[in-house]
Amino acid sequence: PVLPLPPPEEQTPATPPHTGPGTPNGTSVDNEGGSDSEGSVDSSRSCHNEKTLPEKLEILTNQGLLPAVKVFVDWLRTNTDIIVMCAQSSQSLWNRLSVLLNLLPDGSKMLEAELDVNAEVKEVLSECEQPTLTQRLLLPEDLALQHLPALQLAHRRLDFTRHRQPLSPLQECVVRLCCIRSFGHFLTSLQGNVLHFNPEAGIFTSVSQSERDDLGQQARAQLRMAEEEARRNRLMRDMAQLRLQLEVSQLEGSLQQPRTQSSMSPYLVPDAAALCHHLPLLRQLAASGHFIIIIPRTVIDGLDVLKKEHAGARDGIRFLESEFRKGNRYIRCQKESGKSIEREKLKRVDYDAWHLYKIMDSCRQLTVSQSAAEEDTAGMVTILTGLHTQDLSTLSTHMQSAVQAVLAAGIELKNILDFYRQWKEMG
Repeated sequence: PVLPLPPPEEQTPATPPHTGPGTPNGTSVDNEGGSDSEGSVDSSRSCHNEKTLPEKLEILTNQGLLPAVKVFVDWLRTNTDIIVMCAQSSQSLWNRLSVLLNLLPDGSKMLEAELDVNAEVKEVLSECEQPTLTQRLLLPEDLALQHLPALQLAHRRLDFTRHRQPLSPLQECVVRLCCIRSFGHFLTSLQGNVLHFNPEAGIFTSVSQSERDDLGQQARAQLRMAEEEARRNRLMRDMAQLRLQLEVSQLEGSLQQPRTQSSMSPYLVPDAAALCHHLPLLRQLAASGHFIIIIPRTVIDGLDVLKKEHAGARDGIRFLESEFRKGNRYIRCQKESGKSIEREKLKRVDYDAWHLYKIMDSCRQLTVSQSAAEEDTAGMVTILTGLHTQDLSTLSTHMQSAVQAVLAAGIELKNILDFYRQWKEMG
């Protein structure tokens, strides 16, 4: 709950079991890193657990990287000189592009499936397998990059002023797939034949592979390459996860000693007031390496509310943006912990009390995540506030209730000045 948001999760197919060397379902891998001369994958032959067209479209609709691929092929389509010049030296790129093309459903199958798309999208589908498809429907990535000089030529036929009914996510996905598939056919028509398309098998292959091998050899080589790519991706993901676990373990180990000696919490959660008025103190606490500063989403929202009136809030926002960008291991952002209807009512009555309750919910996430490894999580987290909480009688009724709820949850609440002074006294 305290780690930076991860990129969208990849759907990596499981590597099928090897049944024996040289067989389509169990080809042995001689080259550990894969060969650049190997071709692409026929998804109908290589997927042992074949998915239906609706299942494929659902996966592709939720895949966050396809818009980037679509922008890339748009740019390449208008820069054919670059493709021709780099055709022979970029076999690895064309091999991987052909793998993707073969995994995408073709236009005829999508038309036969009678998908829930409008007439304009059906017109695009009818041209999907043509190298000359002309895109006229705007996608979110086109709108976002309409002023990018590198794509001006690619966008010349798009009308950004015409008002259209918004496309559903499925319709956007279908248009995107058509643009990418059409680009594959466009590559087969270029001088030098970057890719080759086999109409009988319905697959794209790299020209270097199609010139040397028959279809069976291509399919086996393509299967080997796809399986090796999937294995490598899983290995890299596992290594990254292990590295992150080791880093967290080392951090928590380094924090145990100061915690034992000083009884000061290793996790500090500042509220918006502390960031707004005492940013230099928080900088020192983070730079000491003895604490991990957790910034819940509600604190960032609180700074956003204050930034119009307080220069300190703007400084706090800039500081956090800079640290998140650098990946500071001692300052981490925390995701939203969920909403409570009752709390939302309190927000209108007493914003400060609501803000403290939200921070308390974030702290509970921290203690829950630690409770599996440690029996006692009391004192693990301290909320640093810019408010003076020693005399509760000066606070509102709702604020007094919020402070009592924090303490009852085993979470410490301290004024940031008092906490900083205590830390300095302990050396």
